[in-house]
Amino acid sequence: MKKNIFVALDFNSLDKAVDTVSMIKDEIAGVKIGTELYAICGNNGLTKFKELGLEIFLDLKLHDIPNQVKKTVAAVKSFDKVKYLTVHTSGNYEMLKAAQESAGSIELLGVTVLTSQSNLEGVGVKNSVENQIKLLVNLAIKSNISGVIASAQDISLIRSLSKELKIFCPGIRSGEDKQDQKRVMSYADFSKKADDKCFAVIGRPIIEGDPVQNIKKIIQSIK
Repeated sequence: MKKNIFVALDFNSLDKAVDTVSMIKDEIAGVKIGTELYAICGNNGLTKFKELGLEIFLDLKLHDIPNQVKKTVAAVKSFDKVKYLTVHTSGNYEMLKAAQESAGSIELLGVTVLTSQSNLEGVGVKNSVENQIKLLVNLAIKSNISGVIASAQDISLIRSLSKELKIFCPGIRSGEDKQDQKRVMSYADFSKKADDKCFAVIGRPIIEGDPVQNIKKIIQSIK
């Protein structure tokens, strides 16, 4: 079976993150390192995960003026450790295009609508969630970035717009506890919708408690 899980390392300790990944590295495609862990471990910490033979997904969600984002992407590329890097598609086409110009071997993933958001009126967006996702995915396609970050609930919608984009899906939950997520889906249901360019991003359901048993239970849920 193709490995399609990226574990979200929502830790404030590099040692704990490395220990956790070491236990489950044979079951996963890679690791997602967010802003908290990256602020602690920096570029040197990324080496630890690279040495484990895993793809690194650096989730910085860049959103700034085009030139600043372009220079930041170039700096990350110079590390020669990161496979995927996130940018906000809401930063507009000019920002995405600038980011792609300096991406090189890094594959950029555009954040669409966060899985913690079930409506957008609170931030002044008049579009429905569906229409906003369409708009942002089309920006990703136009700027030629590699993929998008979206709820698994949006896979069919995104595939109606592009067969080529990679889709990374946070908000994968194993039970009723949604925590701070709203637009969620089980790994079993995700697997029914996913093709070979779709990846599940799973954090707390794996890393809280016994990671080995947790990921075995998640993977076995599709058998």
